[in-house]
Amino acid sequence: MPLRSILRSERRYLVASLFVSWLIGRSRKLRSHEPKDILIIKLDEIGDMVLSTHVFSLLKRDYPNASITVLCKPVVAELIEHHIHVDHVLTSVADWKKHYDAIIDLRGSWQTLRKTLSMRPAVRLDQASIRWHNKRQGRIIHEATTHFNVVAPLLHDTSWIAPRLYTTASDRDVIDKFMMRHELNGYAILAPGARSPLRRWPQERFATIALWLASEYNLKCICIGGPEDRTTIDAIVASSHGAAIAAPLEWSLSTYTALCEKAALFIGNESGPMHIASTFDIPLVGIYGPGIPKRFDVLGLKSQIVHHVLECNPCDQVHCIHPANSCMMRANVDEVKLAVRRAVGR
Repeated sequence: MPLRSILRSERRYLVASLFVSWLIGRSRKLRSHEPKDILIIKLDEIGDMVLSTHVFSLLKRDYPNASITVLCKPVVAELIEHHIHVDHVLTSVADWKKHYDAIIDLRGSWQTLRKTLSMRPAVRLDQASIRWHNKRQGRIIHEATTHFNVVAPLLHDTSWIAPRLYTTASDRDVIDKFMMRHELNGYAILAPGARSPLRRWPQERFATIALWLASEYNLKCICIGGPEDRTTIDAIVASSHGAAIAAPLEWSLSTYTALCEKAALFIGNESGPMHIASTFDIPLVGIYGPGIPKRFDVLGLKSQIVHHVLECNPCDQVHCIHPANSCMMRANVDEVKLAVRRAVGR
């Protein structure tokens, strides 16, 4: 579907979502309501889900006896099924059988909108109203802040909680055994993949960074990614002369999350894996290309960003007007090395 058609459809949904929230909650004082069953709708990708996980904790802090259910895409379910503030996970609207007295729409669909109208919850909050307000003021705010602002009307305690993921003992055991097998005392993670080719830093530069980390910090690199990234990962490993190894393809998202928890450093493109790593506040360098500044900046006190923002930003991430020298290509190895030094503090 052309980008213009996608944007037009999103605008229609935004207006409809605003109307439904007004219709349901136009006469209710939200903080006087004590929800018992809360449904959070987040039909989104990995990074977007990560940047919404603090919503679970915020609601559980204020309503400890409430049951929190998350409706999400199947691909991200394992990221949150072990979250200590999530009681149930649904991966299909067809699984939505019961009535919820509060619905938080962080990214829904026309199907979930129709379902909400048929269920008529006591409270519905949605990100459409926050995005509409931001757009009118010409502001770009971080996605995690947007999600916080969505649920703020329900909160008694409005102090900040950062997005957070949780790992399992079984996944941590997998990582411990992997480290023993490869005789690793510490390691860095390299994440060379990204959904759009325009968001991928050149593989030869990742290989150069792997060699440098081995000599400068005595860190071996573990390259991670999906099957679509395997050719790139194999090339990095082959060019690194033993400084990098590949993570097993059979690892799940939850196992990868445990890998991040124990890492000494993460370096990667703007992507879901980068945002997963950021929840553990490890030294991290995010390499950005055509992404919108501020909205998806990596979180974490030890995080650094390398980003050349050109006059064409943001773009559709498909057609580049500087193909010979794109924003991603302008991020050089020395800049990334400097960002690493800042992240690790030496």
